[in-house]
Amino acid sequence: MKRTELTEMQQRVLLFLLENDGSAFRDISDKTESNPNAIKKAIDELMELGLVYDKREDIFPRRRLIFLTNYGREVAKRLKEIVDIINESSKHPQKPSVEV
Repeated sequence: MKRTELTEMQQRVLLFLLENDGSAFRDISDKTESNPNAIKKAIDELMELGLVYDKREDIFPRRRLIFLTNYGREVAKRLKEIVDIINESSKHPQKPSVEV
């Protein structure tokens, strides 16, 4: 059975790639301040889900660049919308409505 939820690390990678598509693996790890092993695992899982793909550079040092697929870009955009909504609502907390 295919996983239907994204881990926090997978979400970090998707959101980072939305703004920095085609980034080197090392850049993703450094800029998200995440453990390289955790990033590698997240990228491998995202590849299995069809959300990202990798490509080696043609020139030395032939870094592994990570790109969003079209499907991955759509998922990342929606994820960003959710994050933006949460961030906006945290600026203006509302009391929960309770019906009696």
